[in-house]
Amino acid sequence: MKRSTSFRLKRILQTGLAGLLCVVFLFSCSVSAYAVDYQFLQPCSIGLTVYDKAFEVRGYHVNYENNLYLSLADLSAALDGTEKQFSFLYGSSAQDGEYNSIWTGQPQLTGNSGITQTPFASREEVWLAISRNRLFVDGADRKYYTFREGGHDLYMSLIDLQLALDVTMEKTGENSFRIDPNRAFAPDYLTLETEGYFSYLNSFVLGDANTGVLLCALNYGDQVSIASTSKLMTYLLFAEAVKRGEVSMNATVTISPNVEAVSRSADGMILMEAGKQIPVSELLDAMLVASSNEAAVAVAELVAGSEEQFVKRMNQRAKELGLDSAEFYTSNGLPIYTDSAVPSKLQNRMSAYDLFRLSAYVLQAFPEITAITAQTFASMPTLDYTTANSNPLLFNMSGITGLKTGSTNRAGYCISASMPVTAGNETHQIVLCLLGAEMGADRGQEAEILLRFARNYYQKNGFPTG
Repeated sequence: MKRSTSFRLKRILQTGLAGLLCVVFLFSCSVSAYAVDYQFLQPCSIGLTVYDKAFEVRGYHVNYENNLYLSLADLSAALDGTEKQFSFLYGSSAQDGEYNSIWTGQPQLTGNSGITQTPFASREEVWLAISRNRLFVDGADRKYYTFREGGHDLYMSLIDLQLALDVTMEKTGENSFRIDPNRAFAPDYLTLETEGYFSYLNSFVLGDANTGVLLCALNYGDQVSIASTSKLMTYLLFAEAVKRGEVSMNATVTISPNVEAVSRSADGMILMEAGKQIPVSELLDAMLVASSNEAAVAVAELVAGSEEQFVKRMNQRAKELGLDSAEFYTSNGLPIYTDSAVPSKLQNRMSAYDLFRLSAYVLQAFPEITAITAQTFASMPTLDYTTANSNPLLFNMSGITGLKTGSTNRAGYCISASMPVTAGNETHQIVLCLLGAEMGADRGQEAEILLRFARNYYQKNGFPTG
């Protein structure tokens, strides 16, 4: 069932709504120095025209031609005095370490911004770390990938800059662009699809969780690895056990040797020593906010006595829900090896469409999940652990309520994201299930583009019923 894209959307467009399908984007940016990825940068100069003025902006081709990153300091200078002007400065503190800040609507800072730019002639072809350098936008923490050069100048990708400033950069020639500060960033979904923007993903499904009607999709029936998005099924079985009175939300879990073993493995996140007593509420935060693999095993053992028995329940529940593509081997989405002389490596698998259906079911049956998954940060005092949510959309978009990220080498970068949208007098949960992005940065960009597109579309057109 390999349907390569927007079957629902194309049908809608054919009814005369094509002019309504545009995406208006708000800002976001980068955050803390983890998830470092060293990449080769080739310096270039970008010609930028703003109104009738021409500017030269420092830029780099990152690994590939036309994968452009631009200087925020130079862009601040080019947009100074326009409707999209912003100040850009450097700072540091004991709490946040080194960071940069953008203040939208403020004029360019010169002399006291803490930023000096590398001269054009001094830049070289180098390997630099693309990471989540800490960046605040109007005081809000953002999670976008950037790299820092020279005197604290940050470089952001062409896509993120347009999202950040809600402005369209129109290509006018080789390494040259035009900006109209009055024109919002509003790419058309079908144009992006035609140009192959989504082609490297394994699959995705975007639609209305209340009605089950899809807006657009790619390879929506293909069975692929789903990594830690599997934890949505783990949560569902836990919540159903609570509803039946088999376990309590106020339970305290005694950590088993199996859970400790996972926590001490290469895939462990939070040290959990055997015999330690952990409130189930902290395990749920650890599982859904931090994506703790050991927490998922602890929850599985609480519900079913062992992870092996729990996985059997996962597969049985998937059958009951009609999720025919689902295959579960672990409670957390980690791969396992079969017990043989030539072991097979098995991973949880499901289609994007079935993951969409699972996500929609969980939201309908247990909407309280979003009280956990919408947290940007969570503290687990018994575990002596505080973490940011693994879902970057919570930081980069307004209105996101969850649900779960995931990644393995085989699965790539995955996400099931939820977002309530109000159109007229109705509010529906919109869900995106995106599987197999190549990098965390790609997952964030693609997901944000699709969700902003969906919000814009539904707010203009309402919710189709079939």
